[in-house]
Amino acid sequence: MAFLIPENIPSRSSVPDRLRHVARAVRDFLPDETTVWLEANDDEPPYLLVLDPGAGILLMEAPPAPREGRRRPRWMRQVLKEEAIVGIREDVAERAAYLQARIDRSLVRSLPVCHVVAFPDRDQPVEGLQLSDNQALLLGTDMTETRLHTSVRRILGAEISTPLSEQEENRVRAEINPGVVIDPKVIGAESERGQTLPLFQEPDVAPQDIIRVMDRRQERLAEHMGWGYRMLRGVAGSGKTLVLTHRARFLHDNFRNFRILVLCYNRLLANALEATVGRSDRMTVFNIDRLAYRLAGRAGAPGKLDFEDQRRRAVDAANRLPDSRRYDIVLVDEAQDFDHAGLDLAYAMLKTSRRNLQPAGLDLRSYHAGHLVLALDSAQNVYRRAMTWNPPEMTARGRTTIFRRNYRNTRQILELAWSFLDGSATEGSTTRLDEDGVILPEASYRQGPVPRVLECGDLRDEAGAMAAEVARLVSEGVNVKDIAIMYGHRDLQDELWKECRRRSLPYFHIQHRGGKRSEDRRDLAMSIRDRVRVSTIHGLKGLEFSRIVIGGVNQVYAHDVPEEEQTGAAKRIVYVGMTRAMDELVITYSGAGELGHALRNACRA
Repeated sequence: MAFLIPENIPSRSSVPDRLRHVARAVRDFLPDETTVWLEANDDEPPYLLVLDPGAGILLMEAPPAPREGRRRPRWMRQVLKEEAIVGIREDVAERAAYLQARIDRSLVRSLPVCHVVAFPDRDQPVEGLQLSDNQALLLGTDMTETRLHTSVRRILGAEISTPLSEQEENRVRAEINPGVVIDPKVIGAESERGQTLPLFQEPDVAPQDIIRVMDRRQERLAEHMGWGYRMLRGVAGSGKTLVLTHRARFLHDNFRNFRILVLCYNRLLANALEATVGRSDRMTVFNIDRLAYRLAGRAGAPGKLDFEDQRRRAVDAANRLPDSRRYDIVLVDEAQDFDHAGLDLAYAMLKTSRRNLQPAGLDLRSYHAGHLVLALDSAQNVYRRAMTWNPPEMTARGRTTIFRRNYRNTRQILELAWSFLDGSATEGSTTRLDEDGVILPEASYRQGPVPRVLECGDLRDEAGAMAAEVARLVSEGVNVKDIAIMYGHRDLQDELWKECRRRSLPYFHIQHRGGKRSEDRRDLAMSIRDRVRVSTIHGLKGLEFSRIVIGGVNQVYAHDVPEEEQTGAAKRIVYVGMTRAMDELVITYSGAGELGHALRNACRA
């Protein structure tokens, strides 16, 4: 069965019956590796674009039945000499020629492109129909399980000796839909600070001529997930943030009158998300506490912030806002880190006219339809205890998509991280934001070095070992911008500073309290290119780096968590740090502690 984008063509839609018939035949009768896009916009009728990696590309239309005296739309041309008219799409023919010219023959082997005119309800050609050399005809007799694939290969000519490689297919998909390209730099409009983006970095093993694209499932979900309340649950590195940011840009480009809000938990991730989706008068990115401060001001006694109370007061303030200051669409990344008040605030930022999140024959173009998307990984729930949250009178059942395939980490990093976490992670409900809903990841595609776990005498020894590992990476030619140091306890930061100074390692500590305000340093961290970023594990949550060194594992402590739950919560914190590493991971620990013991056991697993 071919992969259809979108997954289903609704019976009540702008897709004509003939084309719907063709789409179902193509989906049901072409092989699994075939991808089929329904190409549609508001100005012209839809058509199908079919990519068969073993044969070529078809652009398929199903013209209306011939009718005498039919007035020709601007996108058709008359192809019969008699009075009866069949409209052949000039725009589709031009798109076929464009794709044929755009595919780089130095990077992709010969790939035929053909414009197909399909008549699924006719067994004989239309009398007098004249097609050009790059156009072909499919009839109802071709639309069968036994004949369709053969007919497609016949139209495209001799079968390619070997199907396209993964990279060749990626390049073709990038030409068909440029939005699927994963840019390791800033995607879309730059933010006000012109920040560079470590959100989606290139794996170290990728040569310069490799292009990274979303997989087919991610592409389909980002552009066609449906409106209403949706939940994206998945393992670290599975593409949840990628889908969410592409969704934001797609909606921004296709719904010109909509205001979109993107929320996350920490400020550094908010800066990275803003650099990815861009900022405009219709697209806003906030971390949750910055939004709460904007709405409610400071909460708590002097010198001590009460963030939860601030969020609760912000919910009340949001509910008093006019719809002109609220949003049509709210997208939330790292939603597992939000408490009830934070998620209530996300919901409150929807316009009151957009709080209908139940599918009932409406879509986003309907005035009363809304869209709220939560992306989360319960295994990374490190800020607070388990909870359940849904919009009023709703659940996520039937609205949840699961991501199991890890794309970020090498197989070796993922196996160590999961073995380390496994004692506190179990399969569970897919409709709750809680630690019982942890998803078992599928193995990564990429191979890499086995992570190094170093036992040290004390924190000073750990700092020395961590600095030595960074020096080794730099001496091997790794760019300092691709290296991050994470520490699990504040006592380690001063020792790290001394060791990096002693070794003349360029060093930028994101949480350093001297000089600039900490929030200013978090903003600056996005543009740093000539120093190693150093942070708490929490501070780099949601980002990724080629090489990561983590220290102070036995001293990791989860605040606001009961003592009996400390080990599981601390392991999730370390798991978050481990799964930031794309290519190489080094971990140090010292002293007695359950996490060091768990690391040793994971190494032996």
